[in-house]
Amino acid sequence: MTLKERYKRFKAWQLEPFDWSYDENERHHCANCGNDFAGKFCPHCSQKADLKKVSWKSVFQSTAEVWGMGNRSMLYSLWQLIWRPGYFISDYINGKRQVSFPPVKMLVLMGLLSVLMDHLLGIKEFKAVRGDTSLDAEFFAWFWSSPGWGWLVMTGFFLIPTWCLFRYAPRNTKHTLPQGFFITVFMAIQTLIVECLADFFGYYTYILIPLCYFYTFRQLFGYDFWGNFWRVVITLVSGFWLVIMAMAIVDLLTASSKYGVSDLVFLILHTVVLILVGMFISKKTFDFREKNKQTLSQYLKKKIQALKLRIKQKKKQNNHEE
Repeated sequence: MTLKERYKRFKAWQLEPFDWSYDENERHHCANCGNDFAGKFCPHCSQKADLKKVSWKSVFQSTAEVWGMGNRSMLYSLWQLIWRPGYFISDYINGKRQVSFPPVKMLVLMGLLSVLMDHLLGIKEFKAVRGDTSLDAEFFAWFWSSPGWGWLVMTGFFLIPTWCLFRYAPRNTKHTLPQGFFITVFMAIQTLIVECLADFFGYYTYILIPLCYFYTFRQLFGYDFWGNFWRVVITLVSGFWLVIMAMAIVDLLTASSKYGVSDLVFLILHTVVLILVGMFISKKTFDFREKNKQTLSQYLKKKIQALKLRIKQKKKQNNHEE
């Protein structure tokens, strides 16, 4: 098999990793409850139709399930999230949840794993400045002690920009804010994966975070390279500004002199304008795309009608000649 064929096979697997097709005429007899059925699983007791005799493979699978390495396991979901992240998230928010480990639970477990790795390796311990009792210091202390929830809060600032800029995407058009919450959860999990890699390979590994957003959002929303690129850039920049804006508001409420009202107004104006301009362009692109779809559909209908009419005329001509 050539490299090109392997890539095509990998792309096909990314789009559809699970084969749910079956022959309705093929009947099975359930060895567990005695029910006769068609399909891959018994509708009464959920046992597999193609259950085979006990073998060494059965021993391995049973042992793996003890450590959570079976289907719908955390490791399996992380594998999907690495190799087909956008498609995997799209499957989840559109109802294919049976093959996914619960995302919020996975985020918490990944956060605990990150804390354990940091503790064992003795790195990234937050050291507060002596006498610094500001809310910023307390937040970052909490952030490094609970990275799962911390990264969820940080990536949560990208929720609104993502919803605005990718609302009119070719794929998952007009996704809702609850769906956006789960997108945020999965992106926080990806960030934790990058953080675990940074423990071994250094802080420059964090450059993978914007690449993860680009790769995931391209699969998730279906824009082309440049359309996805500028939207991801605006999403990350505006989300970062929202983080600074939140810190500025906290400083103003605590009478800190770090940020002023003018700085806050500057951030608000730039963030709102940036998001609205991106949303306006996305809406115009969406309207143009939908108009072209309708035009193409009408064109094809006219062509099909003309072809049918030509076939009828040809048949009548043949009948007259006979």
